[in-house]
Amino acid sequence: MSLKNLARGIIISRNGFQNSFSGKKKTGSEKTDFFEVFGSFDELGAVFENIPSVIFLRKAEAGFPVEFVSANVSHFGYEAADFKDGNLLYSDLIHPEDLEAFGFGIISNSERGIRGYTQKYRVLTKAGKVRWVEDRTLVRYGQKGRIRDYIGFIRDITEEKELEEKLEYSEKKFKALMEYSDDAIIIHDRDGKFLEANETSCKRLGYSKEELLQMTPYDLDAKYKKSLPKQFKRIYRDGKATFETVHVRKDGAVIPIKLSTHIMEYDGKTMVLTVAKDMREQKRTKEDLLYAMKVRKVLETVVNNSPVVVFLCLPEHKWPVEFISENISKFGYSVEDFTGGKLLFGDIIHPSDFEKVKDSLMRNCSEGKTDFTLEYRILTKDGQVRWVDERTFIQTDEKGDTSYLQCVIMDITERKQESDFLRIQCDLGIALITTDDFKETFKQLLELALQVSPIDSGCLYLINKETGDLSMETQRGLSPSFLKFASHYDGNSVMARLARNGQPVYKHHSEICSLTNVKLQPHETLKATAFLPILYKGELVAALKLISRTEDEIPETARKVLETIATEIGVAIGRVMEKTELKKTCNDLEALFNALNDFLFIVDVDGCIAQCNQAVSKKLGYSPEELKGKSIISLHPQNKLLEAAGNFSQLLAGKKSSCTIPFVSKKGIEVPAETRISRGKWKGREVFISLSRPSEEAEREE
Repeated sequence: MSLKNLARGIIISRNGFQNSFSGKKKTGSEKTDFFEVFGSFDELGAVFENIPSVIFLRKAEAGFPVEFVSANVSHFGYEAADFKDGNLLYSDLIHPEDLEAFGFGIISNSERGIRGYTQKYRVLTKAGKVRWVEDRTLVRYGQKGRIRDYIGFIRDITEEKELEEKLEYSEKKFKALMEYSDDAIIIHDRDGKFLEANETSCKRLGYSKEELLQMTPYDLDAKYKKSLPKQFKRIYRDGKATFETVHVRKDGAVIPIKLSTHIMEYDGKTMVLTVAKDMREQKRTKEDLLYAMKVRKVLETVVNNSPVVVFLCLPEHKWPVEFISENISKFGYSVEDFTGGKLLFGDIIHPSDFEKVKDSLMRNCSEGKTDFTLEYRILTKDGQVRWVDERTFIQTDEKGDTSYLQCVIMDITERKQESDFLRIQCDLGIALITTDDFKETFKQLLELALQVSPIDSGCLYLINKETGDLSMETQRGLSPSFLKFASHYDGNSVMARLARNGQPVYKHHSEICSLTNVKLQPHETLKATAFLPILYKGELVAALKLISRTEDEIPETARKVLETIATEIGVAIGRVMEKTELKKTCNDLEALFNALNDFLFIVDVDGCIAQCNQAVSKKLGYSPEELKGKSIISLHPQNKLLEAAGNFSQLLAGKKSSCTIPFVSKKGIEVPAETRISRGKWKGREVFISLSRPSEEAEREE
């Protein structure tokens, strides 16, 4: 078909399409006006070649043979000659997966007599690449209403489609992060009206989502209501704000929260994103976790100085990456390496560890776990091997199937040995605070030492300070025949002398047997042995004998760890001994305290009783609980309270050495007594110690 006829066909088809709506009929002169704009059909051809759309005239036949195509079909790598004589059909350009939908669209529109419609589908370039196009088609009808051909205006929309998909991915990730967050997340406008809230918000506050979206921050916290305008001003000035407040649940319960707010764009408008962290657990456990917080600070320092990379992966083969934090550059990679599909997460896992990671993920998913941790090796871009600690959060859909994997990996290569020792130190602290059973404590101390590879058995000896004897306190993995000869060493034995020498000894088990004149048992499989003296404040308190059944020699790195652990165990055993001695002393003092027949009061600076002995309860008839916190002045007769207070002041000032104001029992019986008061300390506090001796007459009456 000539360019002239095509142009006339386009005009006629478009006029017919427009007339179907306007009811007007175009005249021939109007068509002539169109062509008069151009000096020639060459100029019209130049226009067709420079418009963004490629123009196809497709016959209404099988495969849609191309009768005419504009020269700018070169955008897809083709030439007009490629379609000559039906060598290339229009259907050959359409992506096989979209061909059926393309045909259905033509049939559907044709049956309804539609003269113009639009379709979106994929086409293949001459080089085989896939491009998305928008096809605006004009239908031309011939005699008897039959379709003669189609004029298609084909525009490349690949970039628009990719942008649309990226926006869909971003929205998907945003929703996943909102719904699976442990924190309450709410989006509200400048007036405070809630526009979006995640499931955590509803559960924590006790409202349905519909109820919550009818509310504002005013409804959740009266204090917040007063400061809301000020906070909004701060948020819009700085772009964010963090502060602590409270939320009130639907049932009236108050929840302390830490609120983090940020300005964000939502539906094309400026909104406020608030993340509310529940602070109840932290408030309840703050005092109980002082020791744990010290350990946590050490661990946080380690984490803050380590590379932590975040992945969002699909649960498919080798785990395609949908999101990755920019600090993947720590391992030499770029974000585009993964998001562009060049690399999958599984590609960087060390080949020797890939099956382990895969099996761990499958097992945790099948068991319904929501998260798990795993240590393994990865390869950097330049081929180096790094150890990482991965924390994986398994996200599931409504059917319970895994939909996403949120992975956080931390490089632990340089700290792997140190991190093992930190764990042992934490376990050591737990062993000391979770039991008062000294035998159980010694057992746990030995278990900690046995965690060091290649040690797999051993025992702990305590030293008798008077004789120097070594007595086995606990053991693991040793045979009865071994225990028969090694459960006790007297003070003059070789092993006792080695312990007193204070230096660690590393020998083969057979050499230890030779030193101690013990016959080597043929059935024993004991090999490398470590004998470690344990000191506390420079004094020998215990000894460790640790043995390996697999290695003939303990490596140097393991020796350093064992010696460090021995030092820690020495501190632990020393504290246990001091605790035992202190407890014995306290028991002796308490026995002496209660053996007195005199009244003994410990009084704080406000004159309230902090402690008293059994004689007070026995003679005055009050229980210790009734006396604790009671003013000592109130134990005197009502008619002598002023006198008692005056005497008490003079005693404290040192103006009097004693006074004889009687006490009164719970039953109202007066007990004459002589009282002396002095200053002292009780449990680290300044107190007054009052000692009152009942008169001999009161003693006889009793």
